[in-house]
Amino acid sequence: MNPVQGQILDVVKGSVATVTLFLAFVYFPVLGMIPGFFAPLPGAYYALKNDRKIGLLVLLTSSALLLGLADSTLLLVYLLQAGVLSLALPEFLLRLKGGARSIVYSVAINLLVMLVAALLYSWDTGADLHAKVTKGVQSSITQTALLYEKAGVKGDELKAMQESMQQAGELVITIYPALVTVSLGLVACMNLLVLARVANRVRMPLYVGDFKKYRNPEPLVWLLIASGFGMLAPSTPVYLASLNVLIVVAALYSVQGFAVISHYFCKLQVPKFIRLLSALFLIIQPFMVLAVAVLGVFDLWGDFRSPKKQ
Repeated sequence: MNPVQGQILDVVKGSVATVTLFLAFVYFPVLGMIPGFFAPLPGAYYALKNDRKIGLLVLLTSSALLLGLADSTLLLVYLLQAGVLSLALPEFLLRLKGGARSIVYSVAINLLVMLVAALLYSWDTGADLHAKVTKGVQSSITQTALLYEKAGVKGDELKAMQESMQQAGELVITIYPALVTVSLGLVACMNLLVLARVANRVRMPLYVGDFKKYRNPEPLVWLLIASGFGMLAPSTPVYLASLNVLIVVAALYSVQGFAVISHYFCKLQVPKFIRLLSALFLIIQPFMVLAVAVLGVFDLWGDFRSPKKQ
C-alpha cells in the first residue's frame, strides 16, 4: 500500500470512528457519555500520526457524514464539543508545548469559538441564550421528575426529590460557564491520556511531560484569592463571575493536588489496585476533590515533591 492510499484509509477510519463515538453520545445519553468524551481522539491521533492535513480531513469528512446522517444542529454540537479539540490539541502537541499547556491552550480556543458562536447566534436570532439555558435545565428537571413518578415514587419522597433537583438546577444555571470550562478540560485530559498511551505503544514520538511534576503558575493563587473575596461583593454580576472563576481555579489546583498524590504513589510504589480504589473513592465521594484542591494550594508553600535536604 502506497503512502497516499494509507492516508486515505486513515481518513476513512478516523471519520467512521469519530462519527460512531459522537452518535453514541447523542443517542445513548447515559451509556454513550463515555464514548462521547473521546470523539476528538481519532482526528487528534491521525493528525499526530500523519500530518495536520489528515486531521483536518478527518474533521471535514466526519462533518459531512454527520450532516448526511443527522442535521445541522448535531453538526454544530460536534464541532463545538469535539471538532475544535481534535484540531487544537494535536497542533500544540506538535509544537512541543507539552501536555499541560496544550490542554490549557486548546480549551481556551474552544471556549473562544463557543463564545463567538453564541454571540453570532444571539445576534442573528435575537434569542436570549441565558433564558434558553434556564428553560432547558427546568425542562430536564420536569422530565426527570416525571420519570421518577412513573417509576412509582410518590408523596413526600417525590416532593423532596423535586426540591433537591430544583436546587441542583438553580446551581447549574449559576455556574454553567465554569461547568463547561471544567468539562472541556476533563475531556481534553482524557483524550491526552489515551493519546499518550497509544503513542507509547506504537512508538510514536510525543512530548507530553511528566504529570507528577505538574505545577500551576504561582501568580494563579492571587486569582484564587481575588475570586474568593469577589464572592463577598454585593453586586450579583461580580458574585457570579467570582464564583465561576473560583470553580475553574479550584479545578486547576485539584490537578496539582492529584500530581502530588501521583508523585507519592510512584515514590512509595503503591500497588495499582490501591490506586484504582483511591480513584473510585474520589468518584464516590466527590467532596474529597476539594481536599485534593487544598493539597494543591498548600503545595505552593510546602513544595512537597522537592527532595528534602539532610
